Amino acid sequence: MTDLTAIILCGGKGERLKPFTDHLPKALVPLHGKPLLRHLMNYLAQSGITRFVLCVGFKAECIQQFARECDLPGWNVECVDSGDASMADRILDARPHIPGRALICYGDILANVDLDALEREHQRGGAMATLTVYPLHSPFGIVHFDAENKITELAEKPVLPYWINIGFMLCEPAALDFLQRNSDMMNFSTDLARAGALSAYQHRGRHLTINTEKERIQAEAEMADFATVMDYRAI
Repeated sequence: MTDLTAIILCGGKGERLKPFTDHLPKALVPLHGKPLLRHLMNYLAQSGITRFVLCVGFKAECIQQFARECDLPGWNVECVDSGDASMADRILDARPHIPGRALICYGDILANVDLDALEREHQRGGAMATLTVYPLHSPFGIVHFDAENKITELAEKPVLPYWINIGFMLCEPAALDFLQRNSDMMNFSTDLARAGALSAYQHRGRHLTINTEKERIQAEAEMADFATVMDYRAI
């Protein structure tokens, strides 16, 4: 994976993570004493990705300072500040810093995606881009009943027959031609899909999204499950 540049989208305001985001951008919210962004970059580096482009906006100076302090041997970290912009605009602004293939990640998601398996699926599918998807889990117990209102089945927080986008999108350079200014990742993915240029990689491992303080606390409790694949010792 050494030929990949990780594009990490970390320019959002994180309104639901206040009071942390009163003084920090969302990507720097702490998990076990280290920024969320650092956990993600550590994981990517373990898979051989050491070139990072951080797409920043809100409180950009904080992430720029963070990037200057990422002085691990072999790491190349750049920031591209698009201000208050769409995700598509952020990636387009970052494009001059991407010499080849790209892995687009969200800065508020941690997942132990097997990047080697993602790459194999990408090559097998032959598409311009491959999007990592995750099975949607219901937070509620589901009740099934028949036409006579007789309950036929109860399922406690089942896995639903739907898949959600969690990023980790592996893109050939030509895939980025589908990006449009003032657009978002949904439009980008939809345009690729309509052109028959987008494949899916099914991730069934761990997945954490940190949008709220409740999710942040839950993520801290669950991060032990990542211990075998994420290096929390690196600073």
